Amino acid sequence: MRTAVLFPLLLLGAACAVPPPTPQIDPALTAHVEAAIAELGPGVRAAVWLSPPLGSPRVAIGTDEPMPVASAIKVGYLVELFAAFPDALDAPLPDAAVLLADEHPAVAHFPAAMRQTARQALATASVRRIGEAMITGKGVDNATYNIAANVVTAHFGGPAGLLAKLHARDPSWRGLQVRRYMLADRTVHGDNEATARSLAAVHGMLARGSVPGVDARAIAAARAVLARADDPTGRKVFAKGGSLDSDPVTRVEGGWHESTGGTLVHVVMLSQSGVAAGERAAAGKRLAAAAKRIEQMLVSERR
Repeated sequence: MRTAVLFPLLLLGAACAVPPPTPQIDPALTAHVEAAIAELGPGVRAAVWLSPPLGSPRVAIGTDEPMPVASAIKVGYLVELFAAFPDALDAPLPDAAVLLADEHPAVAHFPAAMRQTARQALATASVRRIGEAMITGKGVDNATYNIAANVVTAHFGGPAGLLAKLHARDPSWRGLQVRRYMLADRTVHGDNEATARSLAAVHGMLARGSVPGVDARAIAAARAVLARADDPTGRKVFAKGGSLDSDPVTRVEGGWHESTGGTLVHVVMLSQSGVAAGERAAAGKRLAAAAKRIEQMLVSERR
């Protein structure tokens, strides 16, 4: 009897003796980031994430708050596009010419000259090339850069259709919200948004080279499009940012740095509402500089 009582007490004592898990949050780094955000003033909203790929965050500020995401959400579009054509990445997107017709809602809000330029660049372009154009803007103007993303959106049935694809891909992606075509009015149907946690999940899966239900060829192709020049320390850099100078002014930096010493996924999201139209460009430059400064804090080799 006494033994039966003593045994669970011993187990309880052993459990209590186990030290709690070491917190993953880096308090010092978090404080530095919070100070940088505070310098921007009370009118700026921010969300920041830093972690190993799909790991516990080292910095987590406003991570589940929906934030305007601008073109940074295109990393999810890229995954879905390449996932649909893993064995035909260098073939034309089958319905591109139809989706680029003047009356299609993917392009109707652009001036005629911009629509024509985009048709010339994209109507017969390969899946891989359309992905590259919408992510990097390489070889195209800004309108075509955004129209390329709209063609991808339309291919999946418009914003609602693409949203359903993204949410079905993984539960961690459900913080992504696609409500409009790129450069369409941000108020009619609502803005495209993301949480820092959900955007970090997309980048984290690509950093690990494994996305649920996505062929390895599609993942490799997406990583190649996101690749940037190595940083000064020799780490490989993969990134997709976003910027808008309409209301709210928005700047986003997201991606990952990898080396033999490890990989860090980062997301920095900043927005400022109510900025007078004539002051938005300056506000955008200020937020852009702050986003890059915070990004460098997060991915510093010291970490």
